[in-house]
Amino acid sequence: MSRVLIIGANSFDSGKTQLAINVGLALIESGLSVGYFKPISGHNYWHHYEHTKWCMEKGQLVSKDATAVKNALGIKSDLLLMNPIHSMFVPARIRRPLQNLPNSLALSGATSVLVMQRFSEPTKRGVDTTMLIADELVDSQQLIIGPDEIGRLSHGAAILKANSLEAFQEYERLHYETSVTGSFGSIEKETDLVIIESFNDSAWPWERLESVDNVLVVSPGHIFGYDHERFRRAAFLMKRGNLPIREVTFGRMSDLLKPTAAIIMEPNTNFTSDQLKELGIG
Repeated sequence: MSRVLIIGANSFDSGKTQLAINVGLALIESGLSVGYFKPISGHNYWHHYEHTKWCMEKGQLVSKDATAVKNALGIKSDLLLMNPIHSMFVPARIRRPLQNLPNSLALSGATSVLVMQRFSEPTKRGVDTTMLIADELVDSQQLIIGPDEIGRLSHGAAILKANSLEAFQEYERLHYETSVTGSFGSIEKETDLVIIESFNDSAWPWERLESVDNVLVVSPGHIFGYDHERFRRAAFLMKRGNLPIREVTFGRMSDLLKPTAAIIMEPNTNFTSDQLKELGIG
C-alpha cells in the first residue's frame, strides 16, 4: 500500500482537497483503488450552512472536504473514519457589531465560537464516537444554534461537556493520536493507496505517521513534489518542546528543502499520467 501526503503551502485556500480529487481520479483511471484520509478538520455553521444542514439530515457531524472527496472518487469508507476529528464553529448572538463573546471559545471574535468537536475511531462493533459540546453556551441561547440542532448533529454519540478552550484542548491532547491512528489503519487496509490531506498548512499531521511514499505541497496553480524522507525529517527537526508535530507549519520548514518536481496546473484541468510520473506517484 502507498501513501500520498498533501500539504498546503498557505494556511487556507491552498487547494488541497481539489488536488486530492484530481490525483485520486487519475490513480483510479490507472486501475488502483484509492482511499482518502483527513485526520482533523472543521467548518463554520454559518459560512457552510448547506453542509451543516446536510449533516443534520444525516445525523452526523462530518467534514465538508471528506464528503466532497468521497463523492467525487466513489469511496465506500465511513466518513467518520475518513475524518475522525471534526469541529464546528458557530457565530454568537451579539447586541452590537464587532462585539466579542466573553468566553475563551470565541476563537475569532463572536463569528467563530467552538461549539462541538467529534472524535471517532473504529471498534469491533463498528465506529465509536464521542462529542464534546459547549452546552452552557447552547443552553443559555448565546449562539445562533439551538439544542435541537445540536442534538441532531450529535445523534448516537457519547456526549461530554466542554465549556472552555482548555477542556477541548486537553481532550484532544489525550485522544488525538489514538483516534487518528486507529481510523487511518481502518482506511488503509481497504485500498491500494491512501491520499492523506493535512489541515491548514500543517507539515506532518500526526506523530505516529511514520512514513509516506510521496509528499505534495500545493498552492493555487502550483504543485511541488518533495523527497518524502527528507520532508519528514525536516518537520520533526522543527518540532518544539511538548507541542505536537501537527503544530509545525510548512512555512517554518520550507527553507530547509528544495522541491524535486514542480507542476503548474490550470483551473479545471485533470492530471495526466506523465504528471503523476513526474511527481513519482503510481
